[in-house]
Amino acid sequence: MKKVIRHLPTQGVVLRYTNFREADRMVTLLSPTLGKISVMARGCRKPNSRFLSATELFCYGDYVLYKKDDFHVMTQASVNDSFYDIRNDLEKLSYSSYILELTEEVASPGQEDNHLFYLLLQTLSYLCYSDLNPKDITHAFEIKLMDHLGYRPILDRCMICGTKNKSYYFDVRQGGLICGSCHNMGETGYNIQMGTIKTIEYILNMDFKRLNILKIPTSTSKELDRILEAYIIERMEKKLKTRQFIQEFDHIKGP
Repeated sequence: MKKVIRHLPTQGVVLRYTNFREADRMVTLLSPTLGKISVMARGCRKPNSRFLSATELFCYGDYVLYKKDDFHVMTQASVNDSFYDIRNDLEKLSYSSYILELTEEVASPGQEDNHLFYLLLQTLSYLCYSDLNPKDITHAFEIKLMDHLGYRPILDRCMICGTKNKSYYFDVRQGGLICGSCHNMGETGYNIQMGTIKTIEYILNMDFKRLNILKIPTSTSKELDRILEAYIIERMEKKLKTRQFIQEFDHIKGP
């Protein structure tokens, strides 16, 4: 009996790809229904291939796939948004590449996650089309992502003694605020100003669709840089390669 091939229609965002052979490409897609999946796009690098634009980084498209062994094969693809302008701006490209790598790191293979998918999609849209500072958009994404993954920080009291104070440290290992009395000046504690605490709280509680009104002061942004990088490294147990690109760009750009 001939085996029936089950075709799977899905939306997706291209997180990464690897070229191999003369014209093929293995694509890592984030799907709202299938989670993180590996997809073979055969012949997509041939001249006039209908798949090429749908397999580029950042591309948001509609795909039809079928399952083969431990990966999927692409049979149809159409582009909804290529977010092309991201590629024309080095700053946006640096932050967007980091966001893709972070998303790939936390996404679960084969596990439905609508929230993560649309958080990524909205973030890429802001980076591509808005006049917001790419750093502010990225900080908002990081905070929303950590919350989604179950790492919402405690910000209303000391995590050790419960004291409500005006002076705190942020302990990335504990996942929240520590008062001066409980702080042991270890490597996981960072100075944090009240303005930074309020900014994190605001982002945690806001609708991401209202991100276009967000403006983070420079001093707060610098503090968020240190804290969020350390917090994510603590949770992921690794430093992402694309984070280095951002730091190099910020160094070149200057204050």
